[in-house]
Amino acid sequence: MSAARVRHRFAYARARLQARYGGLPVEADWRRISGTRALGAWLEEARGGPLKDWVKGFSAASDAHDIEAGVRGLLLAEIDAVAGFVPAPWQDAVRWTRWLPLLGLLEHLRAGGGLPGWARRTPCVAELLDDGGALAPQRVRRAGIAPLLGPGTAPSPQSPQPMAKLWYDAWRDLWPSAAAAVRADLDALAGRLAEHLRLFRRSPPARAWTLRQGLRERLRLEFHRAGLAPAMPFVYLALVGLDQERLRRALLDRALFAEASAAPA
Repeated sequence: MSAARVRHRFAYARARLQARYGGLPVEADWRRISGTRALGAWLEEARGGPLKDWVKGFSAASDAHDIEAGVRGLLLAEIDAVAGFVPAPWQDAVRWTRWLPLLGLLEHLRAGGGLPGWARRTPCVAELLDDGGALAPQRVRRAGIAPLLGPGTAPSPQSPQPMAKLWYDAWRDLWPSAAAAVRADLDALAGRLAEHLRLFRRSPPARAWTLRQGLRERLRLEFHRAGLAPAMPFVYLALVGLDQERLRRALLDRALFAEASAAPA
């Protein structure tokens, strides 16, 4: 693909991503419905705002497994859409991000753990399974994630590399030839996200929300400054991931709250 064609394609991607960014919920949207505790009522209110497309697959009967699989499915769909917007040389790098929110699950599998119920309902995980619900080595290889699970294609606790490092190295290998500044921007973005996760894990609950808000604001500013840079789709997906993480929390809080209220004393 010629340089002019790549620039044209990134201009197209920028226009599409800006439109989608404009449809993301803002703080006022979350606050408007935050006081509603029942899951069904919360969903009904959410359907009247920018969350409507994200919540249409849920109902008052949705349990924790439905929510875990459903929210991950939303992110997978968004990743696939964004991959379709960017220039062809960058599509594989965008699609590779589908495994990032599943690294915890893959780490669990690498250590020999079993699949939780929600994982079997998550599209890109279900595609790895045979008819008996076990990981199918051929499908794992075809998906390109065999290196994440250790030697061979079967789960292996002896892998010498942290899962996040394995994912990151594979992601960098998928970048097409690019200027040093482009690669530095992507490395910096990955570094900021990794640092946020490190602080988030070590912080008390009272500080965790502030950290999350701070990261979203930094990403918001980066998105507006990105122009036609290849980092733009990854910044956008990070923003969507944060917002859908918030959606997951809102849904689980209400689903589990309802379950606890219905339990006998």
